Amino acid sequence: MSLKGIISIAKMPGLYKVIAQSKSGFIVESLGDKKRMPVSATQRISMLEDISMYCKSGDTPLKDIFQKMKNSEAILSLDAKADIEKLKAAFETVLPDYDTERVYNSDIQKVIKWFQMLKDEVSFEDEAATGDEAETAEAAKVRKADEHTHNKSVATHTPKVSSDKKVVATKTRKKV
Repeated sequence: MSLKGIISIAKMPGLYKVIAQSKSGFIVESLGDKKRMPVSATQRISMLEDISMYCKSGDTPLKDIFQKMKNSEAILSLDAKADIEKLKAAFETVLPDYDTERVYNSDIQKVIKWFQMLKDEVSFEDEAATGDEAETAEAAKVRKADEHTHNKSVATHTPKVSSDKKVVATKTRKKV
C-alpha cells in the first residue's frame, strides 16, 4: 500500500483510507479499527500524498520525511505521546532544516503519530521510479503489438506544381 488514498479528516482522530466515492462524498475505512463510514464532501479532507512540511531549503513532501523516519532509530523507538522536547530532538535528527517558526509542536507530534500508524502498513519507497519502468515496459509492448498488427507507413513530402506554377507541398503515404 502507498500513501495514495490515505487521508486525514479535520476534527476526526486517526487516518483513513478512501474506499469509494459516493454521491455526497467518500466512503472511508479507518486504519485503526477498520470501520467504514461516509464522509461528506464539505468536511476538510487532506490527502497525505499532498502534504509537505516547511523547511528552510523549501517544502519537503511527507513521503520523503516518512522514508527518512523509517531509517531513524530515534523515531522508531519513540512514542507519539512522549515529551515534546524528546520528539523535537528526534525529529531534528530526521529533518534538521525544518522551519522552527512555521512548524508547530503539534505538527511534529502529528507527523510522528501518523508515521507510527503507517510504518507497518505502507511502503514509503519511491513509487515514481517503479511506475515509470512499468509504464515504459507497457509502452514498449503496445508499440511492438502495433508494429505487428499494422503495416508500416512513412509520410513523405512531394512538391506539386499548381497551374499557376507555384510549388505546393503535399503529403503522401507510401507503404514500406
